[in-house]
Amino acid sequence: MYIDANIFAFAAMLPGAEGAKARKLLETVVKGRKALTSALTIDEVMWVLRKSDRATETRTVVENIYALPNLEIKEVAASLPLRALDFMERHKLKPRDALHLAAMEQFNIHEIASDDADFDRIPGIKRMKL
Repeated sequence: MYIDANIFAFAAMLPGAEGAKARKLLETVVKGRKALTSALTIDEVMWVLRKSDRATETRTVVENIYALPNLEIKEVAASLPLRALDFMERHKLKPRDALHLAAMEQFNIHEIASDDADFDRIPGIKRMKL
């Protein structure tokens, strides 16, 4: 399973139901469900925290993500943006979503934990909703 940035952001920032669901999903990873994300996801989480006036929490949130057992954070290929362009054009995705999809392709992953319904339009991709 690939984990999208919004799962980490919701878990860190939202006290209500969506935050609780995101934290519960991450708890399944802690308990043994293998998951993967990319360094691009971490960049996106850092940006969301900064944009939301929560920059002071950034180090703690990022270090907690890296400390999650059973979560692998991978680097992506330098050519990934070129593949993302294909996904942007073919599926009308936003650039960051296209990059996540290209990363999933690079790592041969077909399931994503995300609150972003745009992934529902992608053939062969299963989205775990919150």
